[in-house]
Amino acid sequence: MKNFRLPFALFLIAILSVAADQAITSSIYDWTKLTVKKTSYGEERDILKGPTKSLDMFDVKAITLNEEQSVKTYKVESGFDELLIIKEGSAEINVNNESKILEAGSIVVASQGDKVSIRNLHNSKTTYYSFRFNPKSQPGQAQPVTKVLPVLEYWSTFIFKPSAVGGRRDILKQPTSTLKELEIHVTTLNEGLPSHAPHSHPDEEIILVRFGTVEQTINGTAYKLGPGSVIFLTNDDMHGISNAGKGKCEYYAFRWLTYIPDSK
Repeated sequence: MKNFRLPFALFLIAILSVAADQAITSSIYDWTKLTVKKTSYGEERDILKGPTKSLDMFDVKAITLNEEQSVKTYKVESGFDELLIIKEGSAEINVNNESKILEAGSIVVASQGDKVSIRNLHNSKTTYYSFRFNPKSQPGQAQPVTKVLPVLEYWSTFIFKPSAVGGRRDILKQPTSTLKELEIHVTTLNEGLPSHAPHSHPDEEIILVRFGTVEQTINGTAYKLGPGSVIFLTNDDMHGISNAGKGKCEYYAFRWLTYIPDSK
């Protein structure tokens, strides 16, 4: 029996190691079904965490600060960029001694080594998302690093451009310290309308529902999701999105390019 246990244990470890290295597939994360963890400052919701086809690690969570609570000052980890999006409420966010009070919809992009602090100054809860990117690098080569200034942008500065289906706000399109390009925009869809026909593209994508109800199709399967929900889409799955609720809906879409091509 002892002779059997050791090979079985080694086999199990190998299986778990392979599973841990598997890339995240196209997935939906319904806000209403996320597990809520209580913290000393409020709540946390872990949304997704693991490697993707272009990233060694992608870590997405939502953090809620109770009234007049804050998270301790931290430094963005080496090899990572971090995107923050305010879901509701407002917060004073400080990056390398640059400080702004940002309302719902606003964004922050911080680079590796940046010092970040976040504080809720009000008598109501504040919730924000944290998206942490750690890109893959070429075998035998270090990940290219370019120091860039942090981005702290108010929602009110994003210009709305009407379209035939609703409208759009262009938020960001630029390199980060580790990504070749990070592109973010917000789409508004009128009731009952699709954004576009199902399609695929060479890069991975995140959809974050700001308000309303969307219907996301992935390889022909439809999912209805409400505010706060997150959708991760790989670079080879057919996908489309439409407004499936009453009134308008709105969502963030962001995609990124790394310094090496996405692997199929």
